[in-house]
Amino acid sequence: MMRKLSFIIFIFLILQAIKFNAQSFQNLGVGNGLSQPSVMAIGQDTLGRMWFGTREGLNVYDGGKIKYYKGEVDNGEDGKLWIGNSVSAIVSGNLVDGSKVYFISDSFLYAYDVQTELFEKIDSKGRITAMTAYKGNILYAQENNLFLYDLKTHDKNIYKVLPESAYVNVIEIDRENVYIGTTDGVVISSLGTPEKEYRILSGEDIYRIYEDSKHTLWIGTRMNGLYRRVNDRIEKVPICPDGRNGIINPQIREFVEDDDGNIWFGTFMGLQKYDAKNHIYVAVNIPQYAGGLNHPSIFSLFKDKQGNIWAGSYFGGVNYFNPTRNGMLHYDYQVKESSSLYYSYIGEMIIDKRDNLWISTDGGGISCIDHDWRIIEQFTANPLSHYGLPHNNVKSLCYDVDNDVLYIGTHLGGLSRYDIKKKAFYNYLTDYNSSTMPGKIIHHVKKWKNKIVVSSREGVFLLDTQLNRFTHLPDCFGEAMIFDIDENGIFYTTSGNNIKAISLNTPHNEETISLHTVGEISHILSVDNKLYICTLGSGMIVYDTSLKTIDTYTSYNSNLPSNYCYSSQLTLSGKLILTGDRGITMFDTDKKTFASIKQDYLKAPIILGCGICISKENVIYVGDTKGITRVEESDFLSPLQHKQPIYFSNIYVNNTIVHPSKEGKILKKSLAFTDRIDLASSQNNIIIEFASSDYINRYVQQIFEYKLEGLDKVWTSTTALFARYTNLSPGNYTLCVRTVDGNEQNMAVLDICILSPWYNTWYAWGVYVIVLATVIGLIVRYKKEKNNLFLSLEKERIEKQHIEELNHEKLVFFTNVSHEFRTPLTLIISYIESLLQIPNLQPVMYNRILKLKKNAQYMNSLISELLDFRKFTQDKYTLNMAQKDICLFMKEIFCIFSDYANSKGLQYEFFSNQEVILCWFDSKKLEKVFLNLLSNAFKYTETGSIEVRVCVEGGSVVISIHDTGKGIATGDFNRVFDRFYQIEGNSESATLPGTGIGLALTKSIIEKHHGEICLDSQVGKGSVFTVKLPLGNAGYIHDKHVHFEESEKETDLKETDTDVHIGICTVTDEESFQNEEGESKKYTVLIVEDNEELIQVLCELFLPFYRVIMAGNGKEGLDKAYEYKPDLIISDIMMPEMSGTEMCLKIKNNIDLCHIPVILLTALNSVEQNIEGLNRGADDYISKPFNPNILLARANNLVRNRLLIHNQIRKNPITEVDLTSINLLDQEILKKTSEAIEAHMDDTEFDIPELCREIGVGRSVLYSKFKALTGMTPNNFILNYRLKFAAAMLQKYPDIPIAEVSDKCGFSSPVYFSRCFKNQYGVTPQGYRKSSKGNS
Repeated sequence: MMRKLSFIIFIFLILQAIKFNAQSFQNLGVGNGLSQPSVMAIGQDTLGRMWFGTREGLNVYDGGKIKYYKGEVDNGEDGKLWIGNSVSAIVSGNLVDGSKVYFISDSFLYAYDVQTELFEKIDSKGRITAMTAYKGNILYAQENNLFLYDLKTHDKNIYKVLPESAYVNVIEIDRENVYIGTTDGVVISSLGTPEKEYRILSGEDIYRIYEDSKHTLWIGTRMNGLYRRVNDRIEKVPICPDGRNGIINPQIREFVEDDDGNIWFGTFMGLQKYDAKNHIYVAVNIPQYAGGLNHPSIFSLFKDKQGNIWAGSYFGGVNYFNPTRNGMLHYDYQVKESSSLYYSYIGEMIIDKRDNLWISTDGGGISCIDHDWRIIEQFTANPLSHYGLPHNNVKSLCYDVDNDVLYIGTHLGGLSRYDIKKKAFYNYLTDYNSSTMPGKIIHHVKKWKNKIVVSSREGVFLLDTQLNRFTHLPDCFGEAMIFDIDENGIFYTTSGNNIKAISLNTPHNEETISLHTVGEISHILSVDNKLYICTLGSGMIVYDTSLKTIDTYTSYNSNLPSNYCYSSQLTLSGKLILTGDRGITMFDTDKKTFASIKQDYLKAPIILGCGICISKENVIYVGDTKGITRVEESDFLSPLQHKQPIYFSNIYVNNTIVHPSKEGKILKKSLAFTDRIDLASSQNNIIIEFASSDYINRYVQQIFEYKLEGLDKVWTSTTALFARYTNLSPGNYTLCVRTVDGNEQNMAVLDICILSPWYNTWYAWGVYVIVLATVIGLIVRYKKEKNNLFLSLEKERIEKQHIEELNHEKLVFFTNVSHEFRTPLTLIISYIESLLQIPNLQPVMYNRILKLKKNAQYMNSLISELLDFRKFTQDKYTLNMAQKDICLFMKEIFCIFSDYANSKGLQYEFFSNQEVILCWFDSKKLEKVFLNLLSNAFKYTETGSIEVRVCVEGGSVVISIHDTGKGIATGDFNRVFDRFYQIEGNSESATLPGTGIGLALTKSIIEKHHGEICLDSQVGKGSVFTVKLPLGNAGYIHDKHVHFEESEKETDLKETDTDVHIGICTVTDEESFQNEEGESKKYTVLIVEDNEELIQVLCELFLPFYRVIMAGNGKEGLDKAYEYKPDLIISDIMMPEMSGTEMCLKIKNNIDLCHIPVILLTALNSVEQNIEGLNRGADDYISKPFNPNILLARANNLVRNRLLIHNQIRKNPITEVDLTSINLLDQEILKKTSEAIEAHMDDTEFDIPELCREIGVGRSVLYSKFKALTGMTPNNFILNYRLKFAAAMLQKYPDIPIAEVSDKCGFSSPVYFSRCFKNQYGVTPQGYRKSSKGNS
């Protein structure tokens, strides 16, 4: 009987150990932010944050991140504070001041205020060895004394004095006594009478004392084991190496009691538990590869508010777990597997009837693992044997529970069967004798009814397990790399990005399910008329096979952590387990919600191909790249009774963290203890962090919701622990944060007030009203005064405008009249030229005619001056700047008046301080300036002297003209430069009265040169005009009216005689033009002019040499050009009905007339108007008044140039003729004609109609155009072109027969070719070839 009872107890202990071994630990180490791995003390503050004391600083953990303090720390306004390094004790609970954490560091006592985030040094003497909470205060040991520190009054009083030799390790207090653990036993003192004491366990070095909820006193020694004091009876716990009947090590470090009343204690060799219900000891024997402790030496233990146990180790950081929950566990298969084969991941897994876990690997074969994570079977392929596993790359596992057989699908090894009872393999590639079977590459294996469905490269097969025979399913099943079968025998597989459904009972019944997805399908699971489809990039798709509906879940429309899903399995309770690139997720198929394990808590990545397995106990196993993660459904959900409150941890304002301080404008105390914050208007960009000290399921991805009332209309979901808001408007807001599955009670609330800027406050608006009223009053007053001023200015403006209008009308009148003057001047000069050419004129008559000519030219210059003045006033001028010697320039002007000065008896002198002064100026324009100034000086100086002075001052040249004339009154200084202004009384004395525009033009020209002109004069003493010009050209670079010319050698001033020698051939006798045959021809000229006298003069000029046609305006001229097609057109510009430029443009754009040369005559002789005429297509442009001989010579040159082009076209290939002087339309016709002839060079039938079609013109137009351009008919042009081509061939190819040359050039017969060639070149083709050879 006793033997049987002992056996039952042994089995019970084994089961308890196994049950405990299901426990797993979570670890926090240096990699998580811990300052040092030796955790000597643990505590928890009022916010639920965990505090860890290490050998190098104090650490605080809020469930998300660790922050540590060590050495010298910032302590607010007090500056730096040294808090030491080695923390040996932490007390934070059961205190009057719950907002502080007290700790011993380097034997000094410190306090940390959670609300103000500041440290305080409590004791400066040091040598503090232990402390505990006593009636809400701190009782601590310093040397051999116990002190009581009152947290309210901050008084320190001696509580008890111990012997001097006593060294206190620990203080423990129960309802009646104070237990003081020393190096010489335990001193027990009554709470009411501290002086009464007695000692137990004398001689023992007591390290820890702990009283449990049943008032049992646990006493741990440093090196001599564990004692229990029950009802004043002390018993020593025996040492038991396996930990079943006692302790595993005599070094006892710390105690803690869990929520079930079990006592946990740490030893040098690990963690142990005393089961209070069964009164047995259990050692923690979990290996590290299966989620065990990181280090066995446990120095500190603590139970938090959720019932979690925190164990601080000496070198492994801190481990924590919940005794009532198994928690997530990771089994590191790489550590235990012994084959030393490389594998990529853990694939499909199954559980057999013995509850053993069979796993497949991608390269490492298969293994069988028991409940204690021990490998009991491992199979790998042996290349030298046909028995055993055929290949190590296992893709699929299937368990036949009825026959206790494992079917194994491999890559390159085919299908294998393993009989678990017989421990024997059957490999179908080597042992099965039939051609109907799957090949080497197996995709998936699944049991259906009593058969095994196998998909492979060769298709889908059904294996009858009883007959051991394969049946090849029809080709419609395809390769089926992914498939599943529902309870009705419907086979679901992929078809591209769609699903194909085929009945296994009636294989030809096929249906395609369109998913409308872009992501590749990675897994199919069929359960209860639902298809759960995993995709790579499109999330998870749920297809209802009965309702034919599709629901798509992605990271955008749900809490699915990623759109990349790998595999899925249904738990026994109907929850769907998903794996993906973001870890493990559970999908509640009823609530349609997701809960995920944080990827950070997974020990290894999960990739495509990793398997999922659900045990009979509803335990979930997930493969990864290193091993297996074991979780339960409860691990995805935090129990409501253990929900921890959410609190605000930090606030960032304008990206700067805000710390609490006494004088702080935002935080007086920590944000977690603040209900409201006030921010300035500029502090409207905030980030508020929040936290929840929930440690039970810390690896579960928590989803929070936040809303800023006053701004947000709906709640915002997030997995991040912060809320960000930017550019908040002034106003009152309330920030609320909650968990998705929480309630309104577990919600953090913070009131936020964004103050209005100073300019938007009530007192600011009051100031605005006052200022606005003042401004309105001032505006009314200003408007009234302004209106009065406006009336007076308006009257003055009207008068000034009237004067400006009169001046403008004068200017326009003079300009228009000057245009009309040019035409009669042309007639006058033409008649004068005719008179001067009469032979044997008497000298008196000849001289009088010359004077007439000179005055006519002077009048022409006056007209030009008036036109120039108008251009300057309208900014339509161009300065042709060049660098020249201004001294030489002024000397030449000075010399012009020398004779005149002598004739008047005036002293005339020139002065310059330098020989050469280089300056940038337009010589033609400045010539007018100084001629005008000197003319005025001579005009108003009867006696005395006139001086011209040139000197350099700084960066300018100063030119002054002094005279001793009548002078100008001071009141007229500012008006002499006005247009049309003349000094009263001065005009009578002048020999030639002025126009009033000379000085105005002078001032305009000087100002356009970026210079200045000023006047200094006294009546009766004379005047001084001073001109100041810049030397350099920097000021002109960005002037749009300036054109720079190259500096050239100084030349004489322009000739006043218009009979300049031009390099053209004038016609003095009657002359005719000869064509290429020497025939004389009189060419036709069309003269278009609205002035009858001028047209008669032109007619008389051209009639001896041309046939003349006359027209009175542009419209009539255009009509006559169409009618007569003249050889030359001479036209005026300003005419009624149609101007000359408009007529020219129409002619040059007409295909019939564009070859006719056009000469334009005009009184508008500006450069801009010349350019306009030439842009309209004019061949030449002559200003009025003109020299008749020049006009006739230019007309003859244009006609003669046309004849030269005719000769060149006749003698040379068209490509060698310069056609730039021909109109573009004519050039295009010649080019198209040449191309057409070359394309039909050997075509004897090529004629004129064909040529017209090729170039797109009519036959009559072609004839007239070719006669005008080439002097030949089209037929003659074609013949001439072919003959020139033949001549070139005869020279280039001397061996080709003459007949072949005739054929290639399009002649009908060699005889006709020879005759034509001789007419053209004067020799036969053969003779031409011989002469060419002789010349070469």
